Amino acid sequence: MDIVRDLARIVGDDHVLTDEESLTKYSRDMASFERRPQLVVRPGSVEEISAVMRYCYREGIPVTVWGAGTSLTGAVVTDRVILDVSRLNKIHRIDTVNYYVHVDAGVILEDLNKELMREGFFFPPDPASSFICTVGGAIAEGAGGLRCVKYGTVKDWVLALKVVLPDGSIVKLGEPLAKNRAGYNLTQLFVGSEGTLGVIAEAWLKITPIPDAPVRRLYAHFDSWEEAGNAILDIRRSRIIPRMLEFFDRVGLEAANKLHGTSLEVGEAMLLIDVEEYRGDEAAKVVEILKRNGAKSVRVAASEEEAEMLLQVRATMYLALNLMAPSRLIEDVCVPIDKIVEYLAKIKELSAKYGLVISMNGHAGDGNIHPSILYDAGNPSDVEKVDLVVDELMAYAISLGGTITGEHGVGIQKMRHLVSQLRQHNGEEVLRLMKEIKNVFDPRKVMNPGKYIDIPEELV
Repeated sequence: MDIVRDLARIVGDDHVLTDEESLTKYSRDMASFERRPQLVVRPGSVEEISAVMRYCYREGIPVTVWGAGTSLTGAVVTDRVILDVSRLNKIHRIDTVNYYVHVDAGVILEDLNKELMREGFFFPPDPASSFICTVGGAIAEGAGGLRCVKYGTVKDWVLALKVVLPDGSIVKLGEPLAKNRAGYNLTQLFVGSEGTLGVIAEAWLKITPIPDAPVRRLYAHFDSWEEAGNAILDIRRSRIIPRMLEFFDRVGLEAANKLHGTSLEVGEAMLLIDVEEYRGDEAAKVVEILKRNGAKSVRVAASEEEAEMLLQVRATMYLALNLMAPSRLIEDVCVPIDKIVEYLAKIKELSAKYGLVISMNGHAGDGNIHPSILYDAGNPSDVEKVDLVVDELMAYAISLGGTITGEHGVGIQKMRHLVSQLRQHNGEEVLRLMKEIKNVFDPRKVMNPGKYIDIPEELV
């Protein structure tokens, strides 16, 4: 068997990559989880994906799907075959009556929204990596983002999918309809499946008109995390649902200023808030709430340039934090929103206990503020401490009724913590059902094996 030759017959010689540069490019995700692939295959159509999968299934060759490599949990790295869907990049239809878009899996989210804006629509989920991440990757990871506090995550916007199963079969799941109650909801089974059940090739996504209401971008600085946390709770109690509600700490703000050459005011905490003003007084009410909870300064972005600068600071925060330490690990627990103050206090406690800087930046409005643990991967003591922090943090989130991952997924990073959450919140039967679902779709275990729900026996 000559895998390179056989796959080249399907996709063409130019689209089977084995050179050093390509293999290096595909060997690492955004969190530096690393495995060197045997080769990369880049099909250009659903039919080519089907033929590739049929061949790999028959030969028992493991396949991992790659969109843009923005995973933070090792979900897209492998030492076998990478299947890159980026050549499938067409927007087939924008339906402005039925409010959906039919799109290939390889379309970049930011490019999709640029096209939708021409028609007066948008796809609300907005991962910080929208400028590079793909539709298929966002669906497979069950991605979240900056606007999820108001509009929900990717799972809330997927109507139907065209999927290539591990054996090469092509199936369509769901319908691009506002209502559809025919059969089990297999569409949502693939949302957040992390490439373990099949290859997402096309999607029908809900879209919505761009709001007519003006958006006000506010930012407020606080002298403590607790004050910022209380302001978040007070905004929730006011029944104002911001379009965006993000938390930054001192370390993140200093990193952003260093990366962008900006001079943002640096406080212990900052909240960045978008408010859609339907009545015309929502922003004023939020300003009042922020001041009531101890904000030492509250500003409204005075221009589109200032508003865009603030958004870019948030979107590139993960990159900025790379400047602050040799290594960093970004975590993704999500807690009930009414526990946000306790959660922030727990991070302070863990930072002091283990002597590590933990920067908090992320989606305060939905309980998903991301701790970024800064350390030196070349220092064994630091590595040991990071593991202990993660274990304590996961256990704490589970004990609060939260989750080990709000949007980044499980991959290879959090498999044992997934077992803990399922056992404590759902029971052994749910874990068994999930493993059986995997076996129904992929009995030969060729789809992204050894990750997510494909849990080693020693962890079960």
